[in-house]
Amino acid sequence: MRAAFCGTELDKTGMLFDFTDIKAHLDKIMNYLDHQFLNDIPPFDAVNPTAENIAAYIFSELKKFETPTAKVCEVEVWESETSSAAVTQE
Repeated sequence: MRAAFCGTELDKTGMLFDFTDIKAHLDKIMNYLDHQFLNDIPPFDAVNPTAENIAAYIFSELKKFETPTAKVCEVEVWESETSSAAVTQE
């Protein structure tokens, strides 16, 4: 899985978003999904857990942690070394 953030303004330390904060948010999301039968947990108990839908779920969860200057712009989920699905900001 890969997540990218975008923005137009850096903070006073020269960062768009602190990677430590991003990792903490991703860890919460991934801990919810990891080692689960996805068909049994929301939203995948109602939505097919395809790579596309998993990427969309992670994207929507990361949006909760956006700041005024840093937005999630892409989440990519890999099914294999050669196959992935990406969700991007509209």
